[in-house]
Amino acid sequence: MAPGLRSELHCVLICCIVTVNSLTLTYPFYNKFTLFIDDKPLLDHNIGDPVVAVGRSQINYTEDQGNFIISEDVYEKIELSTCDIDESGMPDLFKATCYSVDYFPEVSVDFAVEEKADSELFRKTAIVNITVVGRDRLWFRLASNSTEKIYGAGEQFTYLNLKGHEFPMWIREQGVGRNLSSPLTEIVETGSPGAGGDYHTTYYPAPIFLSTWNYVILGKQERYSILNFTSSTRKEIYVHDKQLMLNVGTATNLMELVGAINREMSVIPPTLPEWIYNGAIVAVQGGTQNMLDKLQQCLDNGVNVSAIWIQDWAGKIETPFGYRVFWNWRWNEELYPGLDSVIFDLAQQGIQVAAYINPHLNVEGDLFVEADNLGYLLKNDKGETYRQDFGGFLAGTLDFSNPLAKQWYAELIKKNIIGFGFKGFMADFGEYTPVDAVATNSPDPYQFHNLLPVLWASTVRLALEQTDTLSSVLPWARSGFTGAQSFHSMMWAGDQNVDWSMSDGLPSSIVAALSLGLSGFGLSHSDIGGYTTLNGILTRSEELLLRWAEYSVFTPLMRTHEGNKPELNHQIYSTNETLKSFARLSAIYTSLTPYHKEVVSQVATFGIPAMSPLFLHHAEDIDSFDIQYQYLYGSDLLVAPVLHPSKTNQEVYLPPGRWMHLWDNDQKVFEGPVSVNVDATMVVCFG
Repeated sequence: MAPGLRSELHCVLICCIVTVNSLTLTYPFYNKFTLFIDDKPLLDHNIGDPVVAVGRSQINYTEDQGNFIISEDVYEKIELSTCDIDESGMPDLFKATCYSVDYFPEVSVDFAVEEKADSELFRKTAIVNITVVGRDRLWFRLASNSTEKIYGAGEQFTYLNLKGHEFPMWIREQGVGRNLSSPLTEIVETGSPGAGGDYHTTYYPAPIFLSTWNYVILGKQERYSILNFTSSTRKEIYVHDKQLMLNVGTATNLMELVGAINREMSVIPPTLPEWIYNGAIVAVQGGTQNMLDKLQQCLDNGVNVSAIWIQDWAGKIETPFGYRVFWNWRWNEELYPGLDSVIFDLAQQGIQVAAYINPHLNVEGDLFVEADNLGYLLKNDKGETYRQDFGGFLAGTLDFSNPLAKQWYAELIKKNIIGFGFKGFMADFGEYTPVDAVATNSPDPYQFHNLLPVLWASTVRLALEQTDTLSSVLPWARSGFTGAQSFHSMMWAGDQNVDWSMSDGLPSSIVAALSLGLSGFGLSHSDIGGYTTLNGILTRSEELLLRWAEYSVFTPLMRTHEGNKPELNHQIYSTNETLKSFARLSAIYTSLTPYHKEVVSQVATFGIPAMSPLFLHHAEDIDSFDIQYQYLYGSDLLVAPVLHPSKTNQEVYLPPGRWMHLWDNDQKVFEGPVSVNVDATMVVCFG
């Protein structure tokens, strides 16, 4: 039980006779009840604040290049204040029918909470099944109080503690700026409504959240829904459906709970490919000679390079957003002559080459024509192949609901990427599916939108399994939804701005990793230096690049990105001084190889996220629950990234234990919990 909650819950449990390890009901008055699971309040109903409501609404989804404006008019909402309870199945089964006397029997909700047999992972488990009669919008409310803290909801970039906010479960581009009150987001929104994003926009939402009451709610909804935590007394789940199923799992403490969540949902190999620990994955573009020149420049300055990542291996096109990859997933021999031999030669030196792919095909490519002729692409409502605008060009999307299309794309990955010799690849996108797209075997487009990145992830996994390369080839992905955790090997945080902003810059990538680690997937990283670059507005500085690299040393994967406009950004190869400084950091990353491997093993074996919020390891420390810009990498390294420019010192919070600053020559030991001020001068190396 979380610190700060013990006294209040203790009072509740004394006042109510509770049977441990079973569903327990308190029913003091008619139409008032509280249902507990494993001594924790799950449902709390009364006439003035009922557990369920139903209604109707009109909703509109406007999509533009993966950005969605969702406008909803809830024109009817009926609070179901009367609940008839069936206690005959207690303490294992609780059933109720809730209704409003003004609408009964045309409108009602039946729900059941059934405790299941003992779980190998959770202390106790239960399934909640809710069925709506007469309406297709449902608000289902779980108990809460003002001191409860809530975490998860997939990959969130702004808030680690979700209490006080609501989060739509709809996959989309995260936006540029992600803060409607910031000048940058206002500028972007003016030019392209929806493209600025907001605090909740994310590539990887997931209807899963955990409570400091030591239980987790695993939602099974796939259509549009909202997790609403704005109330002090309710955790509300709003769904566009007539049915809702929730899995509930409890644990003795939060560490056990998160471990159970991640082991339940993820299938992570116990080891990642050995080559990733040889140094940083360095991003370059522009053809074979430029690739080799930049690599040699890195090596000459002492950079430990594990791989060269050439995202434009299939060619490139120029768009208003910058240079983009030509989405025709085969080797472009004109841009990269001799690449097959280069890959072989570099492998002999212990340096791998990585590529790029996504689930879309540019209409100008021959692979689009082939997929179109085979009927393997999503259709529009007229039965024609859907040609979607991706920002300066049109592309089709693979219909992964069709098993033949899925296998065809897996074969493409096997032949053109894995078979060609690439040892890693970015598995990008998955968020753009419009609601008027038609899939072969998924009649509900509102469901299929959130399912596509799961199917995309399973296709990548299929290619790895069929080539027996799970332990040697590493894909990294950005999009997902519930279920994708079973297929991913590594996530990355997507397209952060090349800046220091809390909502969409370096700091947001930290929150993303921590929230994802609490939502069923424990391995992630980010683009060193960020990605999104805008002429005259956003360009990357050397300081930002190196500060981002500093913290990336203490993540599972160290990888750079040039950004969408490389010529405007400071790169690791821009100066020899930057290269020397980056070389130092790559050497530290490599020196931590045994520790990295142990961290990954802990993720796979025990479900402990590689990057964890402090409270996960120190649940007894109430002050650690609101810290979201520090983390523990493994159990022994506390990382406090520098979040602002021109910093020479930084205040760091240390939870209980004995701590020593890694860069302190005096090796002074601090006894936590305590806040300390440490030297944060950036180390710049000179040639």
